[in-house]
Amino acid sequence: MSIKFTKGIEKDNILLLCKWSNERGAIFQEQWMGSEVSFPLTYKKIEELDNKFSIFNEEEFIGMIQEVKIEKDNIHIGRFVLNPTKAGAGLGTKALKEFIDFIFKDDNIRSISLTVFDFNKSARRVYDKLGFEIYEVIETQKLKYIMKKFR
Repeated sequence: MSIKFTKGIEKDNILLLCKWSNERGAIFQEQWMGSEVSFPLTYKKIEELDNKFSIFNEEEFIGMIQEVKIEKDNIHIGRFVLNPTKAGAGLGTKALKEFIDFIFKDDNIRSISLTVFDFNKSARRVYDKLGFEIYEVIETQKLKYIMKKFR
């Protein structure tokens, strides 16, 4: 397993993301895209995102992650998704750990935050395992947490 990131996402890989997400449905898409991006997912919706990164295992495109917001010494990440057929192989944990290491190479960054729905138990397990802690609880129609990891 050799994870690497490249800035941006090629057209064919955007189409793969749309296929993975649209086949799984609106709830799956909401888990990784948030509620701001309407279902179904389209090429244009992903193309418009800033600071997005492709995730590869060896040479195979397996997903994406985004630096959603950069504020002073914190980077809020999100829109982290891997090919659903690869779930359970440890790729998500490894990819996120390596992305965290990549972000923390910048000495000015003191923390990384992300938002996760309470019902997204598999994502919560990964975030807990990598040292993220609940920083803020947001009560809307669906309970979600802002989790943070400090250097």
